[in-house]
Amino acid sequence: MSKSLYEIGEIPALGEVPDEMYATVIRPDRFGEPVKAMQTEVIGIPEVKPGQVLVMVMAAGINYNNVWASLGKPVDVIAARQRAGRQMEDFHIGGSEGSGVVWAVGEGVTSVKVGDHIVLSGCVWDEHAEDIRLGAEPMTSSSQFVWGYENNWGSFAQFTVVEDYQCHPKPANLTWEAAACYMLTGATAYRQLRGWMPNVVNPGDPVLIWGGAGGLGSMAIQITRHYGGRPIAVVSSLTPRPRRRTRPCPP
Repeated sequence: MSKSLYEIGEIPALGEVPDEMYATVIRPDRFGEPVKAMQTEVIGIPEVKPGQVLVMVMAAGINYNNVWASLGKPVDVIAARQRAGRQMEDFHIGGSEGSGVVWAVGEGVTSVKVGDHIVLSGCVWDEHAEDIRLGAEPMTSSSQFVWGYENNWGSFAQFTVVEDYQCHPKPANLTWEAAACYMLTGATAYRQLRGWMPNVVNPGDPVLIWGGAGGLGSMAIQITRHYGGRPIAVVSSLTPRPRRRTRPCPP
């Protein structure tokens, strides 16, 4: 029997779209530390427009951008969207990475179908933007926004709505959690290494990578190697070195 709202952990029949969902929501009147700003609320399921996909979220990646969204600074993302006339909701649902199941598709979507297991990328752009039409990679377009930060309806909810090009096949060997944690760092590292001509990595280039053991650094190492560069990774230990005891020199 269908329900208008499913409890967290409950899964409706495939393709059944309830009226409401649980989501982690930020509102302007509680901007501040994330533990205060982010509260679980019941929100209506977002509309699925042409070219969009409704996804039941199975796992969500965490990124520091939603600490900024919670604080309301350096940018009030809700007010910024409203001023631009892009999304007029008075709340923000964060989450710029995720994995899940395609639950419904909008008009014109042919790249995925209901039931597909997918990974979500965090970049949204205008496919009609002039720089894209002139050959720019969409990820480097001036029309590009970060889904779940600059755009609303992120992955911190039971359901999210995304553009069809944000959906990528989930690797079969990865858990939902593992599949949800690498896309945003991968895109960030790629833009740094390939997005700013002529300062891009080419075969034989040495590339100094700070924090080579972290998510961003490990992605940068792999991308550098893919394009023939020579990654030089720098890491540090979180364990402080013991101080040496000194003795006064004898007279």
